[in-house]
Amino acid sequence: MDSSSSSFSAFTELPSSIVGVTREEFHAFHRIDRILFTRLVFDLNRDTNQTSYVIAFLFLLEQIEFARQLTPFLVGLSDAFIETVANEVDVCLSILRNLDYSTLFVANNDDGSVIPFLLRLTGGRLTLRYVHQNREILLLGVRKNMNEICSRAFDDLCVEAERYYREQLLALQREKIIEEMSNMRLSVQQGSPNRLNLPQGISSTLSVQQQNPIRTSVPQGILNRQSVQQGIPFRRSVQQGILTRQSVQYQTPIRLGAQQERAPALTTPLPVEEDTNRTATEEVENEEGVIPADDRTVFLTFSKGYPTSESEVKVYFTRRFGEVIEAILMQDVEENEQPLFARMVLRMECASIIEEIVGPANKKKYTLDGKHVWARKYVRKKPSSTATPSSSHV
Repeated sequence: MDSSSSSFSAFTELPSSIVGVTREEFHAFHRIDRILFTRLVFDLNRDTNQTSYVIAFLFLLEQIEFARQLTPFLVGLSDAFIETVANEVDVCLSILRNLDYSTLFVANNDDGSVIPFLLRLTGGRLTLRYVHQNREILLLGVRKNMNEICSRAFDDLCVEAERYYREQLLALQREKIIEEMSNMRLSVQQGSPNRLNLPQGISSTLSVQQQNPIRTSVPQGILNRQSVQQGIPFRRSVQQGILTRQSVQYQTPIRLGAQQERAPALTTPLPVEEDTNRTATEEVENEEGVIPADDRTVFLTFSKGYPTSESEVKVYFTRRFGEVIEAILMQDVEENEQPLFARMVLRMECASIIEEIVGPANKKKYTLDGKHVWARKYVRKKPSSTATPSSSHV
């Protein structure tokens, strides 16, 4: 590390701050770097702090002359390429932060398979072994860039990103509450035969008009105005000596038998019954379209030595794919132990997105704050003959 050591030493001897540079001028000077930061955070949904570390590491590669004009070159590339390079930088940062992890990782991995793009961008000079052997000085340079460049160049973008994520989270929560209220209202309507939620014995005006004119629950002596106007007689349970308004005017008693023969038959189906039948059909269709939980479950594995919490998993995948998570089941471990895997159950209506999450090869790597998380489809294996019926294995 002769040439790189001299370059880095010259860099570390630079003054810690530039006097007389305003905030606007500093932002204008790092305009290209701010564009790269914006694409990583807002377009690729990466964490602001981890993105700052990624760009600080890229600055360091320029400072030790491993690459020239690295950030302007990356800005001109596609989002997929930028994200791949950022993931490779995350690997290098993980080596810098954890000595035990870096020793084991470098010994069991090849540069070409882990950081192929960084290897090409630096002309083969940046290797995993190089990062491992120069951990302390590289980590010092990254922290210096974080404190003196990134914290000033991206300060307003970090505030804007936090506000954006907060508004996005609130919007997702509002949508969830509205959906829960709609489901609750629907379940109440389907579970009650009286769609107007009226007490028993009281009928809606529509059902009274379309059914028999006088219900058995109506006291004797009370006339149904609608039945009198339409010429439809009372039920036989009503006393025959009671007169309608029309019969009182003409002093003509009601003859139930003759009027019943002339009464038109009710042929129009009741709209309440139609709605009930349609609801039952929809329920059958919904039951037929139910997707089992195992078929919409993603199996996540975590790197040992890098604890990952349930909240980190939920926030990351919600930011990236939206409100698709129904539940996250972390591995049951002791209080001081680290979960090494989790099951992420997707919501019923989002089951199709599982193909995007696990990738075409059914194995996709994600980076949560510098920690690697592997995702693939969950497969429940049949319990062995010696296992209890309630046990399951992955």
